[in-house]
Amino acid sequence: MLVKRLCAVASAVIVLSLFPVARGAEQFLTVGTDDGGVPFKLDTQTMGKKDRKFGEVIKIYQLKNDSMFEYMLHASCADERLWMVGYRIYNNAGKKISEEKEDREIPARGDTPGSTAMKYYCQAIKARGW
Repeated sequence: MLVKRLCAVASAVIVLSLFPVARGAEQFLTVGTDDGGVPFKLDTQTMGKKDRKFGEVIKIYQLKNDSMFEYMLHASCADERLWMVGYRIYNNAGKKISEEKEDREIPARGDTPGSTAMKYYCQAIKARGW
């Protein structure tokens, strides 16, 4: 009887400890890689939400050279247009070391990290034509 209880408790602890890992896997989706194979990750939980400085954005992250790059994109699903509106760079301690605004249109279709993120976003909001 004691062995069954210990097994049940151990199983519950293992399942509960895996929950955050599984939840985190759903939040960040790989949308491409750079030439060196370093992945770009789409934050699926913040897509389309307002960023204080950049408005409604899609955020893509990349960890590279002890830094984290956060790219903010603005998507117009109806017009099939996509803009890079800014980026931030953080050091390995999580401190923001750079922030820049941009207003540059980038390809909305194709297999770039930005266009893949836009496709996922437009499908998630059930935009017509996606």
